[in-house]
Amino acid sequence: MFEELALAGERSPGDMADGVLLVVDTSEGRLTYVSQEASTLFATPAEGLAGSAASTLIPELVSLASRDFETRIATAVGARDVSVRVRALAGASPATMVTLRSIVSERAIVSRGARLESLWTLVVRRGLGGAEHVRAILHEALAGIGLERASLARVDGDALEIEETDTGPAIATRIAIDRTVAGAAVLRSGTFAVLDTAESAEFTAHADGLRCVLASAFRVGDERYVLTFGSTLPRYEPFGLDDWRYVDTVVEALSRGIERRESDARIQRLAYVDALTSLPNRVALHARLDEALAESERVGARTAVLFLDIDGFKSVNDTVGHRGGDIVLAEVAQRLRGTLRRDEYIGRLGGDEFAIVMPHITDRSEISSIAQRIGGVLTFPFGVDAYRFSLSASIGVAIFPDDAANRDELLACADAAMYSAKGDGGSRIRFGDDEADPTRAISSANASFADESRDVGYLLCYQPILDVSAGRVLAVEALIRRIHPVHGLLAPERGWSIAEDEAGRRALDRWVLREATTQARAWHLAGSPIRIDVNLAAFDQRDIDALLADETLASDVRRLRIEIVPEQFADVDRREQLVAFVDHCARNGIGLALDGFDGSLGTLASLSHLPIDAVKLERPLVDSIGGNGTARAVIEGTVIVAKSLGWSVIAKGVETATQQEALVALGCDGIQGFFIAHPMTAMDLGTWLRERDAIGRQA
Repeated sequence: MFEELALAGERSPGDMADGVLLVVDTSEGRLTYVSQEASTLFATPAEGLAGSAASTLIPELVSLASRDFETRIATAVGARDVSVRVRALAGASPATMVTLRSIVSERAIVSRGARLESLWTLVVRRGLGGAEHVRAILHEALAGIGLERASLARVDGDALEIEETDTGPAIATRIAIDRTVAGAAVLRSGTFAVLDTAESAEFTAHADGLRCVLASAFRVGDERYVLTFGSTLPRYEPFGLDDWRYVDTVVEALSRGIERRESDARIQRLAYVDALTSLPNRVALHARLDEALAESERVGARTAVLFLDIDGFKSVNDTVGHRGGDIVLAEVAQRLRGTLRRDEYIGRLGGDEFAIVMPHITDRSEISSIAQRIGGVLTFPFGVDAYRFSLSASIGVAIFPDDAANRDELLACADAAMYSAKGDGGSRIRFGDDEADPTRAISSANASFADESRDVGYLLCYQPILDVSAGRVLAVEALIRRIHPVHGLLAPERGWSIAEDEAGRRALDRWVLREATTQARAWHLAGSPIRIDVNLAAFDQRDIDALLADETLASDVRRLRIEIVPEQFADVDRREQLVAFVDHCARNGIGLALDGFDGSLGTLASLSHLPIDAVKLERPLVDSIGGNGTARAVIEGTVIVAKSLGWSVIAKGVETATQQEALVALGCDGIQGFFIAHPMTAMDLGTWLRERDAIGRQA
């Protein structure tokens, strides 16, 4: 019917495909036909638009008199300027055909000269940071080409790492090259365009809603990049010579922008990172200490700074020379870094001197603990060629505001205490106020290690959980790691256990709960209110009560979420105790998560009476989602049941973009795994979070 009406009107058959077509019943003003292009433009199925009033899409269509005009309409990708042509159709029933054409590209072509001038102005402009510079060029280039979207990706093996989009920086976006339209440009090592992805099965599946795509692959040094422009509407006229030249100009501008970005990053590293050890340098350490002191003043907390001088390092240089000394010093730095907990921050001052900033300390036992950890990792031998060296550290400590009122005085106090410790024979720790009572000096040297299997201690690492709806990290899972004197942080192995009996399990729980609560408080004070999921061994209510009784930590206990596994309720002897513990946590505002869920929906039904917040899908279930229809069905069923109970669903062990996309499509609320981030120390996670927040603010 539509074809007959179109042929009877003023348009020729060849014009029918040009633009977005609507047919309106003139007598009622309602849509009787909607083309596929119009359905895509308004993100509504054709059957959903048919029968609606034409004026709801374009207010000017209250009148259906034949005319041409320009207007702005609301579409799925935002407001767009279009030219509208209204013509009566001859036929059995009164009808009007409306044709929409985008006028963005026409205006862009008219102003192409101005766009080129603006683009090169950006290339030479100063005052923009490297990343901002690239983003500004990308945004300007999009306006010049006259399409809707733009992105810049780096080629990493067989995948594209999306770095920038016209709306802001991309976060953790990695796509297999063979699953993108832009991949064709990479394979052809040049510029490639698809006027309508719907016309080719090769591109339709990977178009991501784009009908027209223009992509260009290029190199900057040893790295390969892909610039991609796209539109949700097809293009009916091929790109002209001016378009190809413009893209070449954009590529040249982006290449210069990327070079500046990398140069800025190198300068940043040189300014704030020690070249030998990769630790923060003196400038970065001072900046972090200033932040810690300002925060201490604001919340009334204490901050400690530790000065370390490596005892015995001179003999290393004397024996194996400065090259060997540099090797040992780099390993010393990494071992020291591995001893840090929570938001402790280490930097190299120069030579064999280091400093550690410890915000939010509550008593000196925390400082004594880190001194013992430092002594432990230094005592185990360092190897250079055939030589072995055991080292130790002289440590000076100053505490703000007890020992000094500002940064410079604090550093001077810690420096003096360190030299006092070294003058007393080294391998010890001295506090800034120890001059009045020298007996308070504490040995920092651990007993010699009998073998490699000996551990220095334990700490909690944290793996981020990404909230997919918010796009932010709102929770982390705390994981126990051993501190090995040589190998650093080690994950638990099969059969390994810290707690061998009930007393040991209770002691472990007390330590985990206090460490996690203290860390949650530190992140909250730093402006990152993050929830921490913890695993326990004993489930004793008294451990919760002890934290609630601590005025400093009481409010932060509620930032924890306790993980329980279904098998723990199968233990008849402990079930009653566990249920009482769960109820006690719920009454005190502490969340609960069901961990280790393997897909048994009967388990969810049997535990539905418990005050659970979230269920965590076990890794084997996630691993099998790609090629196993049963796994997808189980996960989909779990999501339905869990959400009917008011629980959120978190998928663990996510390692690929394919898994993430499938899990999000099935309704999972949170994603956890190596694809998001590995478990990190509190210091590294704090840095990681600050970088993500900074990117988010720029966007």
